[in-house]
Amino acid sequence: MNNLLSELRRRNIFRVAGVYAVVGWILAQASGVLEDALGLPAWFDTMVVSLLLIGFPIAMLLAWAFEMTPEGVKRTEVVAEGESVTAKTGRTLDYAIVGGLVLVVIVVLGNRLLPQKMAAPDVSVQAQMPNPEADEKLSIAVMPFEDFSSGKDQEYFANGISEELLNVLSRIEGLRVSSRTSAFAFKDRKASTGEIAEALNVGHILEGSIRKAGATLRITAQLIDTKTDEHMWSQTYDRPLTAENIFAIQDEIAAAIVAELKGKLSLTPTKQASRTDSLEAYELYLRARTQMQKRKPDTLRAAEAGFKQVIALDPEFAPAFSGLADTYILMSSYTDMQEDESNALARPNVKRALELAPNSAESLTTAAFFAGRNLEFEKALAFADRAIAANPNYSDAYLRKFIVATNTLTDKQANLAIIQKAQALDPLSAIILNNLSGAQFRAGDIDAAKRTMRDNVRWNPDSPFGLIGLALLSYEDGDIAAAHSLNKDALALNPEFVSVQDSLAGIYMDVGMYDAAFAVSEQPYNRAVVLWLMGQKQQSLKMGLDSPNAGFSAYLLYLHNDLKAAYPQARKFITEFNILEKSADLGTAEMLATIALVLQNNGDADADILMDKVEAYLGSDQRAMDKILASDLTAGIKLQIFKGDEDAAFEWLDRYLGLGFADLPLLQEPVLNSLRGTPKFAEREARMAANVAKQRALIEAQLANPKPNWVKVMP
Repeated sequence: MNNLLSELRRRNIFRVAGVYAVVGWILAQASGVLEDALGLPAWFDTMVVSLLLIGFPIAMLLAWAFEMTPEGVKRTEVVAEGESVTAKTGRTLDYAIVGGLVLVVIVVLGNRLLPQKMAAPDVSVQAQMPNPEADEKLSIAVMPFEDFSSGKDQEYFANGISEELLNVLSRIEGLRVSSRTSAFAFKDRKASTGEIAEALNVGHILEGSIRKAGATLRITAQLIDTKTDEHMWSQTYDRPLTAENIFAIQDEIAAAIVAELKGKLSLTPTKQASRTDSLEAYELYLRARTQMQKRKPDTLRAAEAGFKQVIALDPEFAPAFSGLADTYILMSSYTDMQEDESNALARPNVKRALELAPNSAESLTTAAFFAGRNLEFEKALAFADRAIAANPNYSDAYLRKFIVATNTLTDKQANLAIIQKAQALDPLSAIILNNLSGAQFRAGDIDAAKRTMRDNVRWNPDSPFGLIGLALLSYEDGDIAAAHSLNKDALALNPEFVSVQDSLAGIYMDVGMYDAAFAVSEQPYNRAVVLWLMGQKQQSLKMGLDSPNAGFSAYLLYLHNDLKAAYPQARKFITEFNILEKSADLGTAEMLATIALVLQNNGDADADILMDKVEAYLGSDQRAMDKILASDLTAGIKLQIFKGDEDAAFEWLDRYLGLGFADLPLLQEPVLNSLRGTPKFAEREARMAANVAKQRALIEAQLANPKPNWVKVMP
């Protein structure tokens, strides 16, 4: 054995191995840098390391078998003792090893100590920061990271890392962060940095990639200045695959970005309840959240199962409870789950999320979502404001505040400003654009509402929201057939979307297709109205009066001409939604007029207050010929009947019919009882029947030749 070791030393085997290890390490590091810098395939650095490992035993064999001599390389066996220069070669190898080790130390210490790249800023001092909206340099979008894993099966993980980084960055005071939905809209689009920056209105873009290989994780990130398209900073992180390391990398990237933006920003630490030590729980959470965001029946059910698994693995992980609560709330709108069941399932998860993370923007926004859904508007508004204070970049918090404010805020411009703020943070979100269009619609800016919805369809072709909005606008223009086609397109994207079912049910009722209306929507309030139209009065009341919505109960009793029974429900609705403090607009004028008629019939003086609002909205001259939208005209008809001016009521009805509007239920409403039975009314009934026949024929033609993707709802 001693002879073997002596021979190994004489032939410099150990020195060659040392040189090989040092040079191999340097080459491995260089391959990673070249891969990122030159855009080489994801397998490039893996191939280099593999070749180095394969080459090691070959190098050892060559060092054993051959030797350097003054005449060149010779086989060791034929080298005479006097010709051997192994001692001199050994000293050269020693120098190479020492030099290589010095280079290794420089590289390692450089990566760790260079402050302009990795040192976190002093976060104990809050720096003064200008308004981020006034300084577009301090804005950023986190693009979806690419999946460079060999199996290309980690897209959910790459997306999740991007979103978690976005959440970390959104806590940086003074930095405006574009929300996930808008940034991810570019995932499959070939767009330049400039195009992305213009669409999202940001000064910087963070992009990168992830690779999972066994128990190892590599995350590469780079910060780009959108004005110059220059890379301000880039870094590759190689760590063992653990939840702790994932969160550490996220924090290091955020710290590096803070440093690159000249130390103008301060980073708020993430609370432990918002993180988990379980890698399995974290990965399941990312999958579940991705499924929830798709808002489809099957994905919401998958999200429910996923969040439950996360909670089982880590019962202290607050985001899982928040996500599960959001999922249950959404299921009442996007699946066949009823609202009562949804509330019962969501409530304990909202409570637990708040217990674990009472100051988390996510927990607070979920609480606002739940409270608003249950008409607890003051509580919902307080939760939304706290969420915004916790994270001013959290667009969902502004969205929830807007939805609550729509039901409580009397200043429409102030309400519009809330959703505009949400849209500034998430400019391409289908849901936010849908709500923005609705706010523009209610403010009377129809052209802006249409532009917003067209943008929604362009940016979100797989979302039903843009189609729903365009359908509503088409309906208000009197093109019911176009509204029907757009709603059918939307239903194809989500066959269980309750809002689309409601819209289609309303269209089918308008044109007398009662069987189709009954089939397309299983909601009791829709079916109750259909049964009323079909003359099945008792069945209608039995089905509809179980609704917890006082407004609908009042409306159904009004349709049945039981205005005395409708009155207490109308008063309850007025109180719940602060109706007396609201002004009328395009979206509410007809509803206010209907409630006023119920109050008037019961001798309630508040009827005049409500109808004054309608009159103020329609204009002091109340010229029917100036109106072109269905809601305005039906509100005007009811206003004139309220005032007892039958001639003016006929004038508004004539304008409605002259524009081609079709609405069979309108002529059956009790508000028109005073006009019914006269020759003038019979003539209008005939005109309405002609309008209905025209629109119905167009709809039936569409159904006879459906688009391939349309959902069939009739036998």
